[in-house]
Amino acid sequence: MISFSTPLTDALGIDIPILLAPMAGGPTTPELVSAVSDAGGFGQFGAAYLDGTAIRATAGELQSRTNKGFGINLFIPEDPTVTEEETAAATAAIAEYFAQFGAPVPDSVANVMPDFDEQIAAVIESGIKLCSFHMGLWPQSAVDDLKAAGIVTVTSVTSVAEGHVAESSGIDFIIAQGGEAGGHRGTWIGDWEDSMTGTMSLVSQLTSTLSTPVIAGGGIMDGRGLAAALALGACGVQMGTAFLSCPEAGVHPSYKQALLNAEDDTTTVTKTFSGRPARGLRNRYINEMESSNAPILPFPLQNSLTGTLRKAAAEANDTDFMSMWCGQAASLSRGLPAAELIETIVAEYQEAANSAFHSSIG
Repeated sequence: MISFSTPLTDALGIDIPILLAPMAGGPTTPELVSAVSDAGGFGQFGAAYLDGTAIRATAGELQSRTNKGFGINLFIPEDPTVTEEETAAATAAIAEYFAQFGAPVPDSVANVMPDFDEQIAAVIESGIKLCSFHMGLWPQSAVDDLKAAGIVTVTSVTSVAEGHVAESSGIDFIIAQGGEAGGHRGTWIGDWEDSMTGTMSLVSQLTSTLSTPVIAGGGIMDGRGLAAALALGACGVQMGTAFLSCPEAGVHPSYKQALLNAEDDTTTVTKTFSGRPARGLRNRYINEMESSNAPILPFPLQNSLTGTLRKAAAEANDTDFMSMWCGQAASLSRGLPAAELIETIVAEYQEAANSAFHSSIG
């Protein structure tokens, strides 16, 4: 096997500079995280919705599954204020969908995100190797405490401006989340619409202006993408959608099949499910909510409001009301076991690197 040596492989003690994107809410199961780590990459568990007790339990399960390192990802907390009238309007806008599945309409909507300080304490106590942040500017104390405990710190950025702030905080690695990326946009400076630069362009800009190592994230599905990212100065890649169709991933079978059936970019960025812009496959719910200009609560309140609906849709095997987050290159999904997928990506990388070398001297 080809030998990689980058700041990322050196810092994490891994063979292959591939991070599993930490997709919260179910996709990153302990099975998937451990499979990626065991295969030479680095698994991350999306722990944004877990409290400290659950993080400790998850870390313990992962440590029982693999003797390799793994990471935990957290969302930076948001605490929006809404009126009763706004909540009632947003609830009424989707009441007919609840009725369609015979599901009860929520009586109220609460911010159920866990305490961030408690999450950080649990990460430190659990001996986790890496902690990454998404969707906001973290407290400096969190970075300082994690680094003091010997934990590698990582954050996602969607612009050069965010990259400079991240670097000034002493963060260890920066993920360039390109506009192609699936799931929630991580923008925390300015409007998300102004931070949709493509992955490779963003990597080029960040590696040209920052000294902090950069990881490419968004639209990377195979070894060609890995080769391109490394050629542009990235120290590794973060891949999420590529692993969603793996048998170890914790997503609904119909969701996986929709990825495998994708023939083009049928994704869109929408706030309709969670209240925060996120990229996923278009479906009836998104189309009708956007065409009606229905009121939407801010994250995480809208996410809580639609939670029961999404669960009911999954139980009914109805993808028209599931939030099927994925990146723009979902049509390249392969459905392979995680270890086989990583092996295939490395082989493709070798082929792409050899082709580039021969082209350069030809």
